[in-house]
Amino acid sequence: CWRGPAAVPEVSMTQPDPFAPPSGAAPRETTPATPPATAPAAPPQPRFGAYAPPGHTPPSAGAPPVPAGWAPPGPAPAAPTGLATAAVALAVAWCAIQVVLLAASFQAVAPYEAALAAGGSLLEVSTPYDELGNLLLPLQVAAFVVACLWLQQCRRAAVVLSPTVRQVRGPVWVWLGWAVPVVSLWFPFQVVRDVRAAVVGGRTPGRLGWWWACWLVGLWASNQAAFSSLGLASRDPETIPVFEGLATVAVVAGGLLWVGLVREITGGLRARLAPVA
Repeated sequence: CWRGPAAVPEVSMTQPDPFAPPSGAAPRETTPATPPATAPAAPPQPRFGAYAPPGHTPPSAGAPPVPAGWAPPGPAPAAPTGLATAAVALAVAWCAIQVVLLAASFQAVAPYEAALAAGGSLLEVSTPYDELGNLLLPLQVAAFVVACLWLQQCRRAAVVLSPTVRQVRGPVWVWLGWAVPVVSLWFPFQVVRDVRAAVVGGRTPGRLGWWWACWLVGLWASNQAAFSSLGLASRDPETIPVFEGLATVAVVAGGLLWVGLVREITGGLRARLAPVA
């Protein structure tokens, strides 16, 4: 007789866990991961005005506070107050002689014209205007040497005080920038601008550009007057007072601006460093 279909055994759909411990074994303990060690935070680096002796604060409101425990690399520089005083005195003397030179140029026109009418050379003519020109030349050389010495020490201090403020021109251009042709039209301006930025901070003031413009105009006008008085230019001697007048305005205005820059930069150094003569 028919007994019906044979019973089929049930198949379990659940697979054994391959990671499960064998029966009777203790569960495996897991060790928590050790968090990575964090490096100590680096001390804040100064961005401007890197050094101030105890009891002093940076003179500019735009300078950030000095980090605690920071010290300059090497001995602290000194404020060149003595050179600054000499630079200011020579600049004032330069301006004073330039004003007298302008007055004397009017009286030199007649002797120059007489020498040219007689077929002579202007080099043979001696007037108070010529004597003042001979006096002004060594004064200009002295002013150049003192100003460069002052600027050189200020630049050294600026590099120590604010190492992150870029000095576009190297130390040699403190001296050569005024004498090398072509680059003398802007290299000295960049040196003074960067030194002031490192010592005082803030944006470049407009008077810095006016000072340099006065220097260039005064230099050009003085040279034109000198060429005419020496007979090196085919101009009428009456043009000499015109050039001297333009040179006087530029020299006096530029001299006043230069005195202000010297005092500002030296004052910024004196507020942060020990002044020396």
